[in-house]
Amino acid sequence: MPLAVLLCFLMILIAFVLQDQSRKQLQFASMQVRAEQASNAADAGLAVALQKLASNPAYTGDSSSTLLAEGPESYTIDVLQAGSAMPDGQTVPSGFLFVVANGVSLGKANARTGALVKVGSSGSKGLPGIYGGSIRMSGGTLVDSFNSSKGAYVRGGTAGSVVTNSASAGSVVLDGSATISGPILVGPKGSLDPKTQGGTTMNSGYTVWRNWGSSYLSSSLQTTPKNMPDVQVPSAPGKTSLSFGSGSRTLAPGSYDSISIGGGGTVTLKGGVYVVNSFDISGGADVIVAGDTPVQIYVVKKFNLAGGADVYSPNIKPSFLQINMAEGSSYEQSGGSSISAVVYGPSAAVNLSGNATVYGSVSGTSVTLSGSSSVHYDEVLAEYSLGGGDTSGTSGMTVLFRQRW
Repeated sequence: MPLAVLLCFLMILIAFVLQDQSRKQLQFASMQVRAEQASNAADAGLAVALQKLASNPAYTGDSSSTLLAEGPESYTIDVLQAGSAMPDGQTVPSGFLFVVANGVSLGKANARTGALVKVGSSGSKGLPGIYGGSIRMSGGTLVDSFNSSKGAYVRGGTAGSVVTNSASAGSVVLDGSATISGPILVGPKGSLDPKTQGGTTMNSGYTVWRNWGSSYLSSSLQTTPKNMPDVQVPSAPGKTSLSFGSGSRTLAPGSYDSISIGGGGTVTLKGGVYVVNSFDISGGADVIVAGDTPVQIYVVKKFNLAGGADVYSPNIKPSFLQINMAEGSSYEQSGGSSISAVVYGPSAAVNLSGNATVYGSVSGTSVTLSGSSSVHYDEVLAEYSLGGGDTSGTSGMTVLFRQRW
């Protein structure tokens, strides 16, 4: 009898513990859902604010809560003027505004989304070798330059510039013998490393961190942040998916769901605009850019270049292949692949690894180079014209970068 009572007690205790764990898991899941709802509300508020600023530069925000149509979540909007302190402690630069949307969900879960904007400007001129909110180089990676108007890349020059609008410590990290044969420009309030080589500045207060064996030519502060408009996708992707293997094919401009090129095949891209969710080139494929009209590829989700694929020849000038990455998308290049192009996605993640090579320019919200990858900057791109604007689809404003808290 005592044993039966003990077993009964243990079963009740186990059931209680399991119930308590289940309750805690449900609470945690509920908190995650509410946090995501608050983040979505903040994103919605920021989108509204950008639309209003584009049509009315005098818009100053809305401190009253606005409910989302589909739920109890709400948001408020603050527009910080030049000279005001941003949430990260930096000062809003002259000629710019910083927009903050505060999202609130049930249980007082909250989130914030912000953007540095310039009203009345819809474009910019000139691209650096690499632009990023954060830039990481390791494992023998290299940035140098050449001039496509004088011929193909032979030996690197010293104009391979690297630019970030961030002023935070460690926004640019050079490790494992990474080399930048050119200048680094950081945000106006950044902290400069007094030396460009020798020793280490890792985990310091400098905006650029470099480790033993890594180096760069020089560093300086920007007077104003680099104007890098977000990509505006001209239309929705289509529903057609194409897959090319061996043999030769020609692809016409248009809207697609996905395009896959592999199996050692050769595909010629006609000049014009392509809109696609995902674009994959691998398996030793060869891609040719034809004609005198630039190929403009707008990627909504992912662009992948791997497996020894080749989108490079001395006849392809980087400005004639423009890969425009939408906000939240990703560009992946690896496996000894090479490309001659402008890879432009200031709100996209860019990752080069495994001896990947870009002849042209690379831009992303985060840019990572590893495994002997390299970017050979085309100096002609200093005159490259950027279109764009913000995600509201208007042309009266440029979003330089976004942040979430």
